[in-house]
Amino acid sequence: MAPAVTDFTRLLEGVPPGAWVALSHDEGRVVAFAAEMKEAIAKAHEAGEPNPVILRVPHVATALAL
Repeated sequence: MAPAVTDFTRLLEGVPPGAWVALSHDEGRVVAFAAEMKEAIAKAHEAGEPNPVILRVPHVATALAL
């Protein structure tokens, strides 16, 4: 079985390409973002999110071939 795929397009609107993003543990909101992963994690912790989900916004938009 293939892993689940989540489309974060709307959630990541306004986050610059290449940025590291810290999402809430339920992946429902952007808690913080920064140029460096450690900084995004630190900002998430400061915002009260102890277990952020970390991802990086691609530099170039890509399309999925389904």
